[in-house]
Amino acid sequence: MTQLIEDVLLLIFAELHRDPASLYSCILANKTWCRLAIPILWEYFSCAYNPYIHKEESRKKLYNVIAHFLPKDKLTEINIELLPSNPISNELLFNYMDFFTHLTPTWIEDMVQLTCKKDSTSVFNKLLLEYEIYFLIFSKCKNIRYFNWTKSKKLFLLCPNVKEFFSNLRHLKLNVEYMTPEILFNLTAVCQNITNLEVINNNYDEDSKDDDDLISFIRMKNNLPFLCAQLSDVISKNVVTLKKIILKLTITLISPTFFPLLVNLQYLSLYNDDDDELYDSVKWQEWEHYLSLTFFPNLQYLGTSYLPSSIECLIIERSGGKILEIDICHTLDHPTENRILIKTISEHCPMIRRLTMELINSNNLNEVCNIFSKCVHLEEIYFTTMSNGDKLNTVSKDNDQFVTKIARNFISE
Repeated sequence: MTQLIEDVLLLIFAELHRDPASLYSCILANKTWCRLAIPILWEYFSCAYNPYIHKEESRKKLYNVIAHFLPKDKLTEINIELLPSNPISNELLFNYMDFFTHLTPTWIEDMVQLTCKKDSTSVFNKLLLEYEIYFLIFSKCKNIRYFNWTKSKKLFLLCPNVKEFFSNLRHLKLNVEYMTPEILFNLTAVCQNITNLEVINNNYDEDSKDDDDLISFIRMKNNLPFLCAQLSDVISKNVVTLKKIILKLTITLISPTFFPLLVNLQYLSLYNDDDDELYDSVKWQEWEHYLSLTFFPNLQYLGTSYLPSSIECLIIERSGGKILEIDICHTLDHPTENRILIKTISEHCPMIRRLTMELINSNNLNEVCNIFSKCVHLEEIYFTTMSNGDKLNTVSKDNDQFVTKIARNFISE
């Protein structure tokens, strides 16, 4: 009976996972409640990408617990004063490091800034502290499954246990702006169990970067083709486990040879940041070849930006008819009627519930109407017309009524 009560409590606490104040109150109730609620509360804090959404006082309390596990002798040598002014004297009731499930460098940067004396701590000593934090995380945090590598941090690669840490990851987010061929080569060797992979390439803003950043940017751009080749290797090593892929970079630099092996893929988002390559047929021939050999039996989400319609059609045609949501964006510089694409959606996506699509006009209205007649589960649709860019956004289960609304819009034009 006790086990049943704890199971019920876990369900209740799980519902409070975004309410830290209530979870904190539960922790104070009794030992059983504390034991069950503490992991959920700590997971809530670790899941936030941006630590600054929490008050500084709360962050200091969190960092103070982490600092309890850091080597005091080493930190004393480099003149690091741990947070806050009241160190923990008693033994901790839990191994709190086991409760971390997410890791982003932003949290560690914030801890270093709040821990160090602003005027007396050198840059070198801050780097040493940062290294010790990474060393602690890689040694003690056995349950981290999500790592967000969107900062220029190579320091942690020097830490022991880095191979074991990355082999335990399930979700990995990378920014190629901070990647090097050596880093990606090492990732290929250690990342063997990734289910969710997100790769981004931050937009470059000349006004916001100094000369050193400009040099790094140029170096990254020159290395991008080779980096993308290495990235293909990372994906190829994880084709069996991968269920979610998000690529936001120059898609044509990625070799699509791994696509036929992605049999378990459920979520695919392809954002081509170089729309100038949109109609370069030579670049897309290889993609068309490998997609024609691919079958996505479990695909439920497809998102694309600035891809040729032929590529989008191939992905949809090769899906298993289980797609629930499609989000497609085309560049306005290359208008298209999208008739073939719309027809492909209506014929191969009988289960779709949400559709976002641009460049709808009176020339392809018949195909749009077929979507409503064939996709009977459609609940939400978002269209952009070609003529004036006005957006029609509605959530409706009355498909006939919505088709009439679109038709009236085109007639009035």
